[in-house]
Amino acid sequence: MHGKDVVLDGMSITYPNGFTAVQPTDLTINAGEFFSILGPSGCGKTTILRAVSGFVEPTAGRVLIGGEDQRGLGPNQRPTALIFQNLALFPLMSVWENVAFGLEARGVGRRARREKAMELLDLVALKGHETKKPTELSGGQRQRVAIARALAVEPSVLLLDEPLSALDLKLRQHMRAELRAIQRKTGVTFIYITHDQGEALTMSDRIAVMNAGVIEQVGPGDEIYSRPATAFVASFVGEANVFEGTVASMEDGLAWVETPLGRIRGRNGHGLAEGDRAMVFVRPEHVGFVTPGRHFGNQFDAAVERRDLEGPFVNIFLRAQGREIAMHMPNEGDAGLSVPPEARIGFACEQALVLPEGALARTGKEIAAA
Repeated sequence: MHGKDVVLDGMSITYPNGFTAVQPTDLTINAGEFFSILGPSGCGKTTILRAVSGFVEPTAGRVLIGGEDQRGLGPNQRPTALIFQNLALFPLMSVWENVAFGLEARGVGRRARREKAMELLDLVALKGHETKKPTELSGGQRQRVAIARALAVEPSVLLLDEPLSALDLKLRQHMRAELRAIQRKTGVTFIYITHDQGEALTMSDRIAVMNAGVIEQVGPGDEIYSRPATAFVASFVGEANVFEGTVASMEDGLAWVETPLGRIRGRNGHGLAEGDRAMVFVRPEHVGFVTPGRHFGNQFDAAVERRDLEGPFVNIFLRAQGREIAMHMPNEGDAGLSVPPEARIGFACEQALVLPEGALARTGKEIAAA
């Protein structure tokens, strides 16, 4: 098997009711790449997947796979296979019959179907389970059956729509590694849809972060996390402390931003000018306590509100000038056990990113309250 590149050429999708699910989009997904589209519910990521697979026709623009325009081609005519969220396995068929189902529909003989199914079950580490029914398998095993079934028709592009969402945390983490290993073995182009940033960051060669029908940034995981291009990306991927204010001055690629906490200095990667409204983003792991031997370019006083233990990390929540600030520390046995009620905290100028003012991703609290 081998992958093909997928190109969205000015593609947009507007439904009959006038709602535009995907704004005009140009995107190239390289052959053999594990590419994730990451975003909140309703942002349009599944609509893109359905357009690539042939279940939805673009309102404007084109979808090209391997350089060929897919307009007018149905799902069964495209070099793609789609794994749905619910897997859609046939409960009365054996595992190998499930895997071979697409081959039967294409007129492949029973012996050849079984041989191919056995080969794929070996690939997904399910050898010896071929005669079982799906109900006799664990959630992770059923997931691998669905992958094997999709690969049986030798697609050039495998489309996965939040396939791990129904699994528990440990199994999801295990299946991330399994999926990545299968993708590398086969060389098939994977397009993976998820709202889970951990999945995207762990598995992907590149990630597209999507919001309200628009792809806001495309890049490797490290770049998306460390150099987010917009306020939405910075607040959706990972956690961040956000300080709003106005650019007061610039110097040596850094900007001074006047905020309610005082002036904060950070990287000015977007060429903001004096007087521009801005947001300063600082990851909680980059915030620390000021000690006699440890100082930062940005420092201020805060009141400690609570300490939450999260296994290998200790999360400390502080309040300064009426706003909450989060700090993540490694759990080194006694980390944060004797945190004083008042503390001086800070972060390096190079770890603070100054971005143009923009819409933030909704927090868990906001979603729960909606």
